[in-house]
Amino acid sequence: MKLDQQDLINEEKVDKIFEELDLMDQTSDSKKGKFDKFKYFFKKRGTNLKEFMGKSPLLSYSIKRVIYAFITLYIAISIIFIMLSAVTTDSAYLSDVNLDKLGIEYGSDDYFRLLNNKKKLYGAYGSVFQQLFIYLRNITPIIPKEIIKNPSIVGTEVVGDKETVWFYLGAFMNKASGGVPGTSVIDAFKKSIPVSFTVGGIAVTLSYLLGVPLGILAAKNKDKATDSAINGFSLVITAIPALVLISLLYKMSIYGFSANGTYSNSGLGTKIWPVIGVMLLIMPLIIVNTRRYVIDEMTSDYTKFAISKGLSSRYVFYVHIFRNASIRLVKTIPEVFIITLFGSSILVERHWSIDGMSKFILNGVSNKDTYVVLGYIFVSASAGVFSSLAGDLLLAIMDPRIKLTK
Repeated sequence: MKLDQQDLINEEKVDKIFEELDLMDQTSDSKKGKFDKFKYFFKKRGTNLKEFMGKSPLLSYSIKRVIYAFITLYIAISIIFIMLSAVTTDSAYLSDVNLDKLGIEYGSDDYFRLLNNKKKLYGAYGSVFQQLFIYLRNITPIIPKEIIKNPSIVGTEVVGDKETVWFYLGAFMNKASGGVPGTSVIDAFKKSIPVSFTVGGIAVTLSYLLGVPLGILAAKNKDKATDSAINGFSLVITAIPALVLISLLYKMSIYGFSANGTYSNSGLGTKIWPVIGVMLLIMPLIIVNTRRYVIDEMTSDYTKFAISKGLSSRYVFYVHIFRNASIRLVKTIPEVFIITLFGSSILVERHWSIDGMSKFILNGVSNKDTYVVLGYIFVSASAGVFSSLAGDLLLAIMDPRIKLTK
């Protein structure tokens, strides 16, 4: 009887073991099934994305170009960051600190403690590669970061309001760069970009409104006196160094037309001159490009064929020649605008004391303000990348021969 009971107990143990093994097999099969589902999901999404890109080659090309441009931008930012870090001294981080007022001696433990805390505020602690990694993380919008806003010094500590942000360009290191030390660079940019946008936008609009008709007039009168006069004007303006041209215009506006020397709090008689200055820098390029595009279309085979069919020259020009030339011209508008906003307007804003973006790059370089310079480069380069994409999309909209799917 005892033997039978023992056999039963052993059988129950064996059954329990097999049940546990079956349960483990089921769990393993369940995990394998989930893994297969995930694998199928991502494979299907990858196939769909590949099919979409294959059906939309122009859009695919534009997206790839944007991705490659940002990779190049990050590499360029890294090189510039390392170069600026090599010439940035410890005193740059303490430019706004009065050590005597705080009762801190140079080279003391309190001095280095304060210096380290200030570097942490700027994300400049650790080796140069650690600092670079922190900055690249800060300018990457998909990663949240905690920053200190409105910082102040209490003893050797830097205190302020902590805030989580998704995008951060760093903080001002020097008051001479155009902002309060420790305050956010992007906040200062937000105030100045609309000013530069207004001046640059008006100048670009007027440049196209005047430059395109002049380019067409030069093309229609190729190798004639009108063409020579327009080309001569463009070449003379282009040949004069930009600094000399803007300086002469600035002095002429003051001494010849009694305009004010500053843009702020002045009337139309003063504000029109910076716009004219930007126009002189970019309009010759628009005239030359318009003339070249129109002449290219005038000498093309389809134009000769249309004229041979007996169509009027007026009809051929406006329906065929100008239409096709304008498509190539429209594509350049976003890029010209960004170049004007972050490039051509620098000298103009400097002379008329316009509170735009130019002060940051000029003052930032002269004061070795690392994060102001890097922020300006990142914003301007990013705007250039997206302007290029906008040009591609405009080309697809304007040209019926080009589609996002062909």
